[in-house]
Amino acid sequence: MIQADREYSKDLGCRVSLKRTTVKPSGTVSKLAGVSEGMHYSFDKYIIQRIRFQDSDPLIPAMREAGYHIEKDAYSENTLVVEFPVKAEGAEMSQFVSANDVSIEEQFATQAFLQTYWADNSVSCTITFHQDEKNKIAGLFRSYRNACKSTSLLPYSGHGFCQAPKEPISREKYLEMKSAIKGSVQSIYQAMSLESGEQRDLQIIGQTDCSSGACPVK
Repeated sequence: MIQADREYSKDLGCRVSLKRTTVKPSGTVSKLAGVSEGMHYSFDKYIIQRIRFQDSDPLIPAMREAGYHIEKDAYSENTLVVEFPVKAEGAEMSQFVSANDVSIEEQFATQAFLQTYWADNSVSCTITFHQDEKNKIAGLFRSYRNACKSTSLLPYSGHGFCQAPKEPISREKYLEMKSAIKGSVQSIYQAMSLESGEQRDLQIIGQTDCSSGACPVK
């Protein structure tokens, strides 16, 4: 990569790039592909992923018909929160490790390693911590102040936030939520469009479309 940058820069008659490597945050694309985001571990084996939609979004009736739990946003007007049951890739493997299993020290060390030996850009990192790790935060920031460009922190659980984006759940709860989902949102949406006589161009991208890690534009 570095050699290619030198060659292209020489051909173009410009200076070599200052930043060539990065750890892409990849929040949206990762969710579509069913993998964890950036440098992060999967939040847990089974979670509720909450996503906010405008209450006028044309997908809302189809998701409600499909059986997804939908409720009003506790913080914003004209906004609805849809709950999606999510199973992490490899969740049933014996060696599976989630953010719930990794200490705050290891997460800081991983970010520092990537920032030092790989990424020219700032590594996008949200470190999750348990309640008994709070007293370590200040010391870790001091220890890694020259190794990490920026770091966000988020309580793993017990934070009291209403409608948190991610909530760990049991396998039983996941199966219960999944069993309530009937049919495909895309097919229900298309059927509703035909019934209403409306011509809609919306196409839904699923996980199978993103199996290579690159999601198509539809």
